[in-house]
Amino acid sequence: MNRTLRIIASSLLITCLGIATSLAGKPPKSTTADFLAAPGTPPCPELTEVTGIYQDGLGTYQNVEWFQGDLRFKPLCSVERDIITLLPSEARNLLAPGDWNTCGGVKGDLNSPLLNIPALLNAQTGVVGQPSVPGDAGVDTVKHYFLIDSNGDGKFGSGDASVNILWQSGIYLTRTEYSNRTVYELTTALTSHYAEVRSGGVSLGTFCIPLRLTATRMK
Repeated sequence: MNRTLRIIASSLLITCLGIATSLAGKPPKSTTADFLAAPGTPPCPELTEVTGIYQDGLGTYQNVEWFQGDLRFKPLCSVERDIITLLPSEARNLLAPGDWNTCGGVKGDLNSPLLNIPALLNAQTGVVGQPSVPGDAGVDTVKHYFLIDSNGDGKFGSGDASVNILWQSGIYLTRTEYSNRTVYELTTALTSHYAEVRSGGVSLGTFCIPLRLTATRMK
């Protein structure tokens, strides 16, 4: 009887260890992002130049993270990826001079640039993001943040000018479920292309800055 119980206990232990090892060996659920390439014509009728947030021409981005339900996108310098931010000349002329940070990590500040889509993980089809009032950090607002090397030291850090682009009207989500993935299609074409630009906490105005991307989260 005791021998039988020992055999059963040993079998259960081996089974549990096998399950734990199997689960530990599973790769984490990955999320990728695809942005549009910059178009050849201006996106808004009053413009004579192309503006918006676009990909670097190298296709799908792999380094997409989730933080408390927010989608956070930051291209990494270590894999030679960038995000292309095209602002109207009227907005650019109001910003500090200097190079713009287009990737994070090795040669850039760890927190810049960063595109944040709030509360996207469990959001259903409809508008995502809330407006931000003056002085608010915009944690619930669709936001793109980056630094300018305004002190000319060749680095991006706390002493440099910061820029926040806030889409106060949010972004429209079309959510589609598949057996192995969730697809989040996001576009400002169904809300508003116009976003507020702030630098150093000061609003510089509202400008046409389209944003469109598709995030794919594996199940």
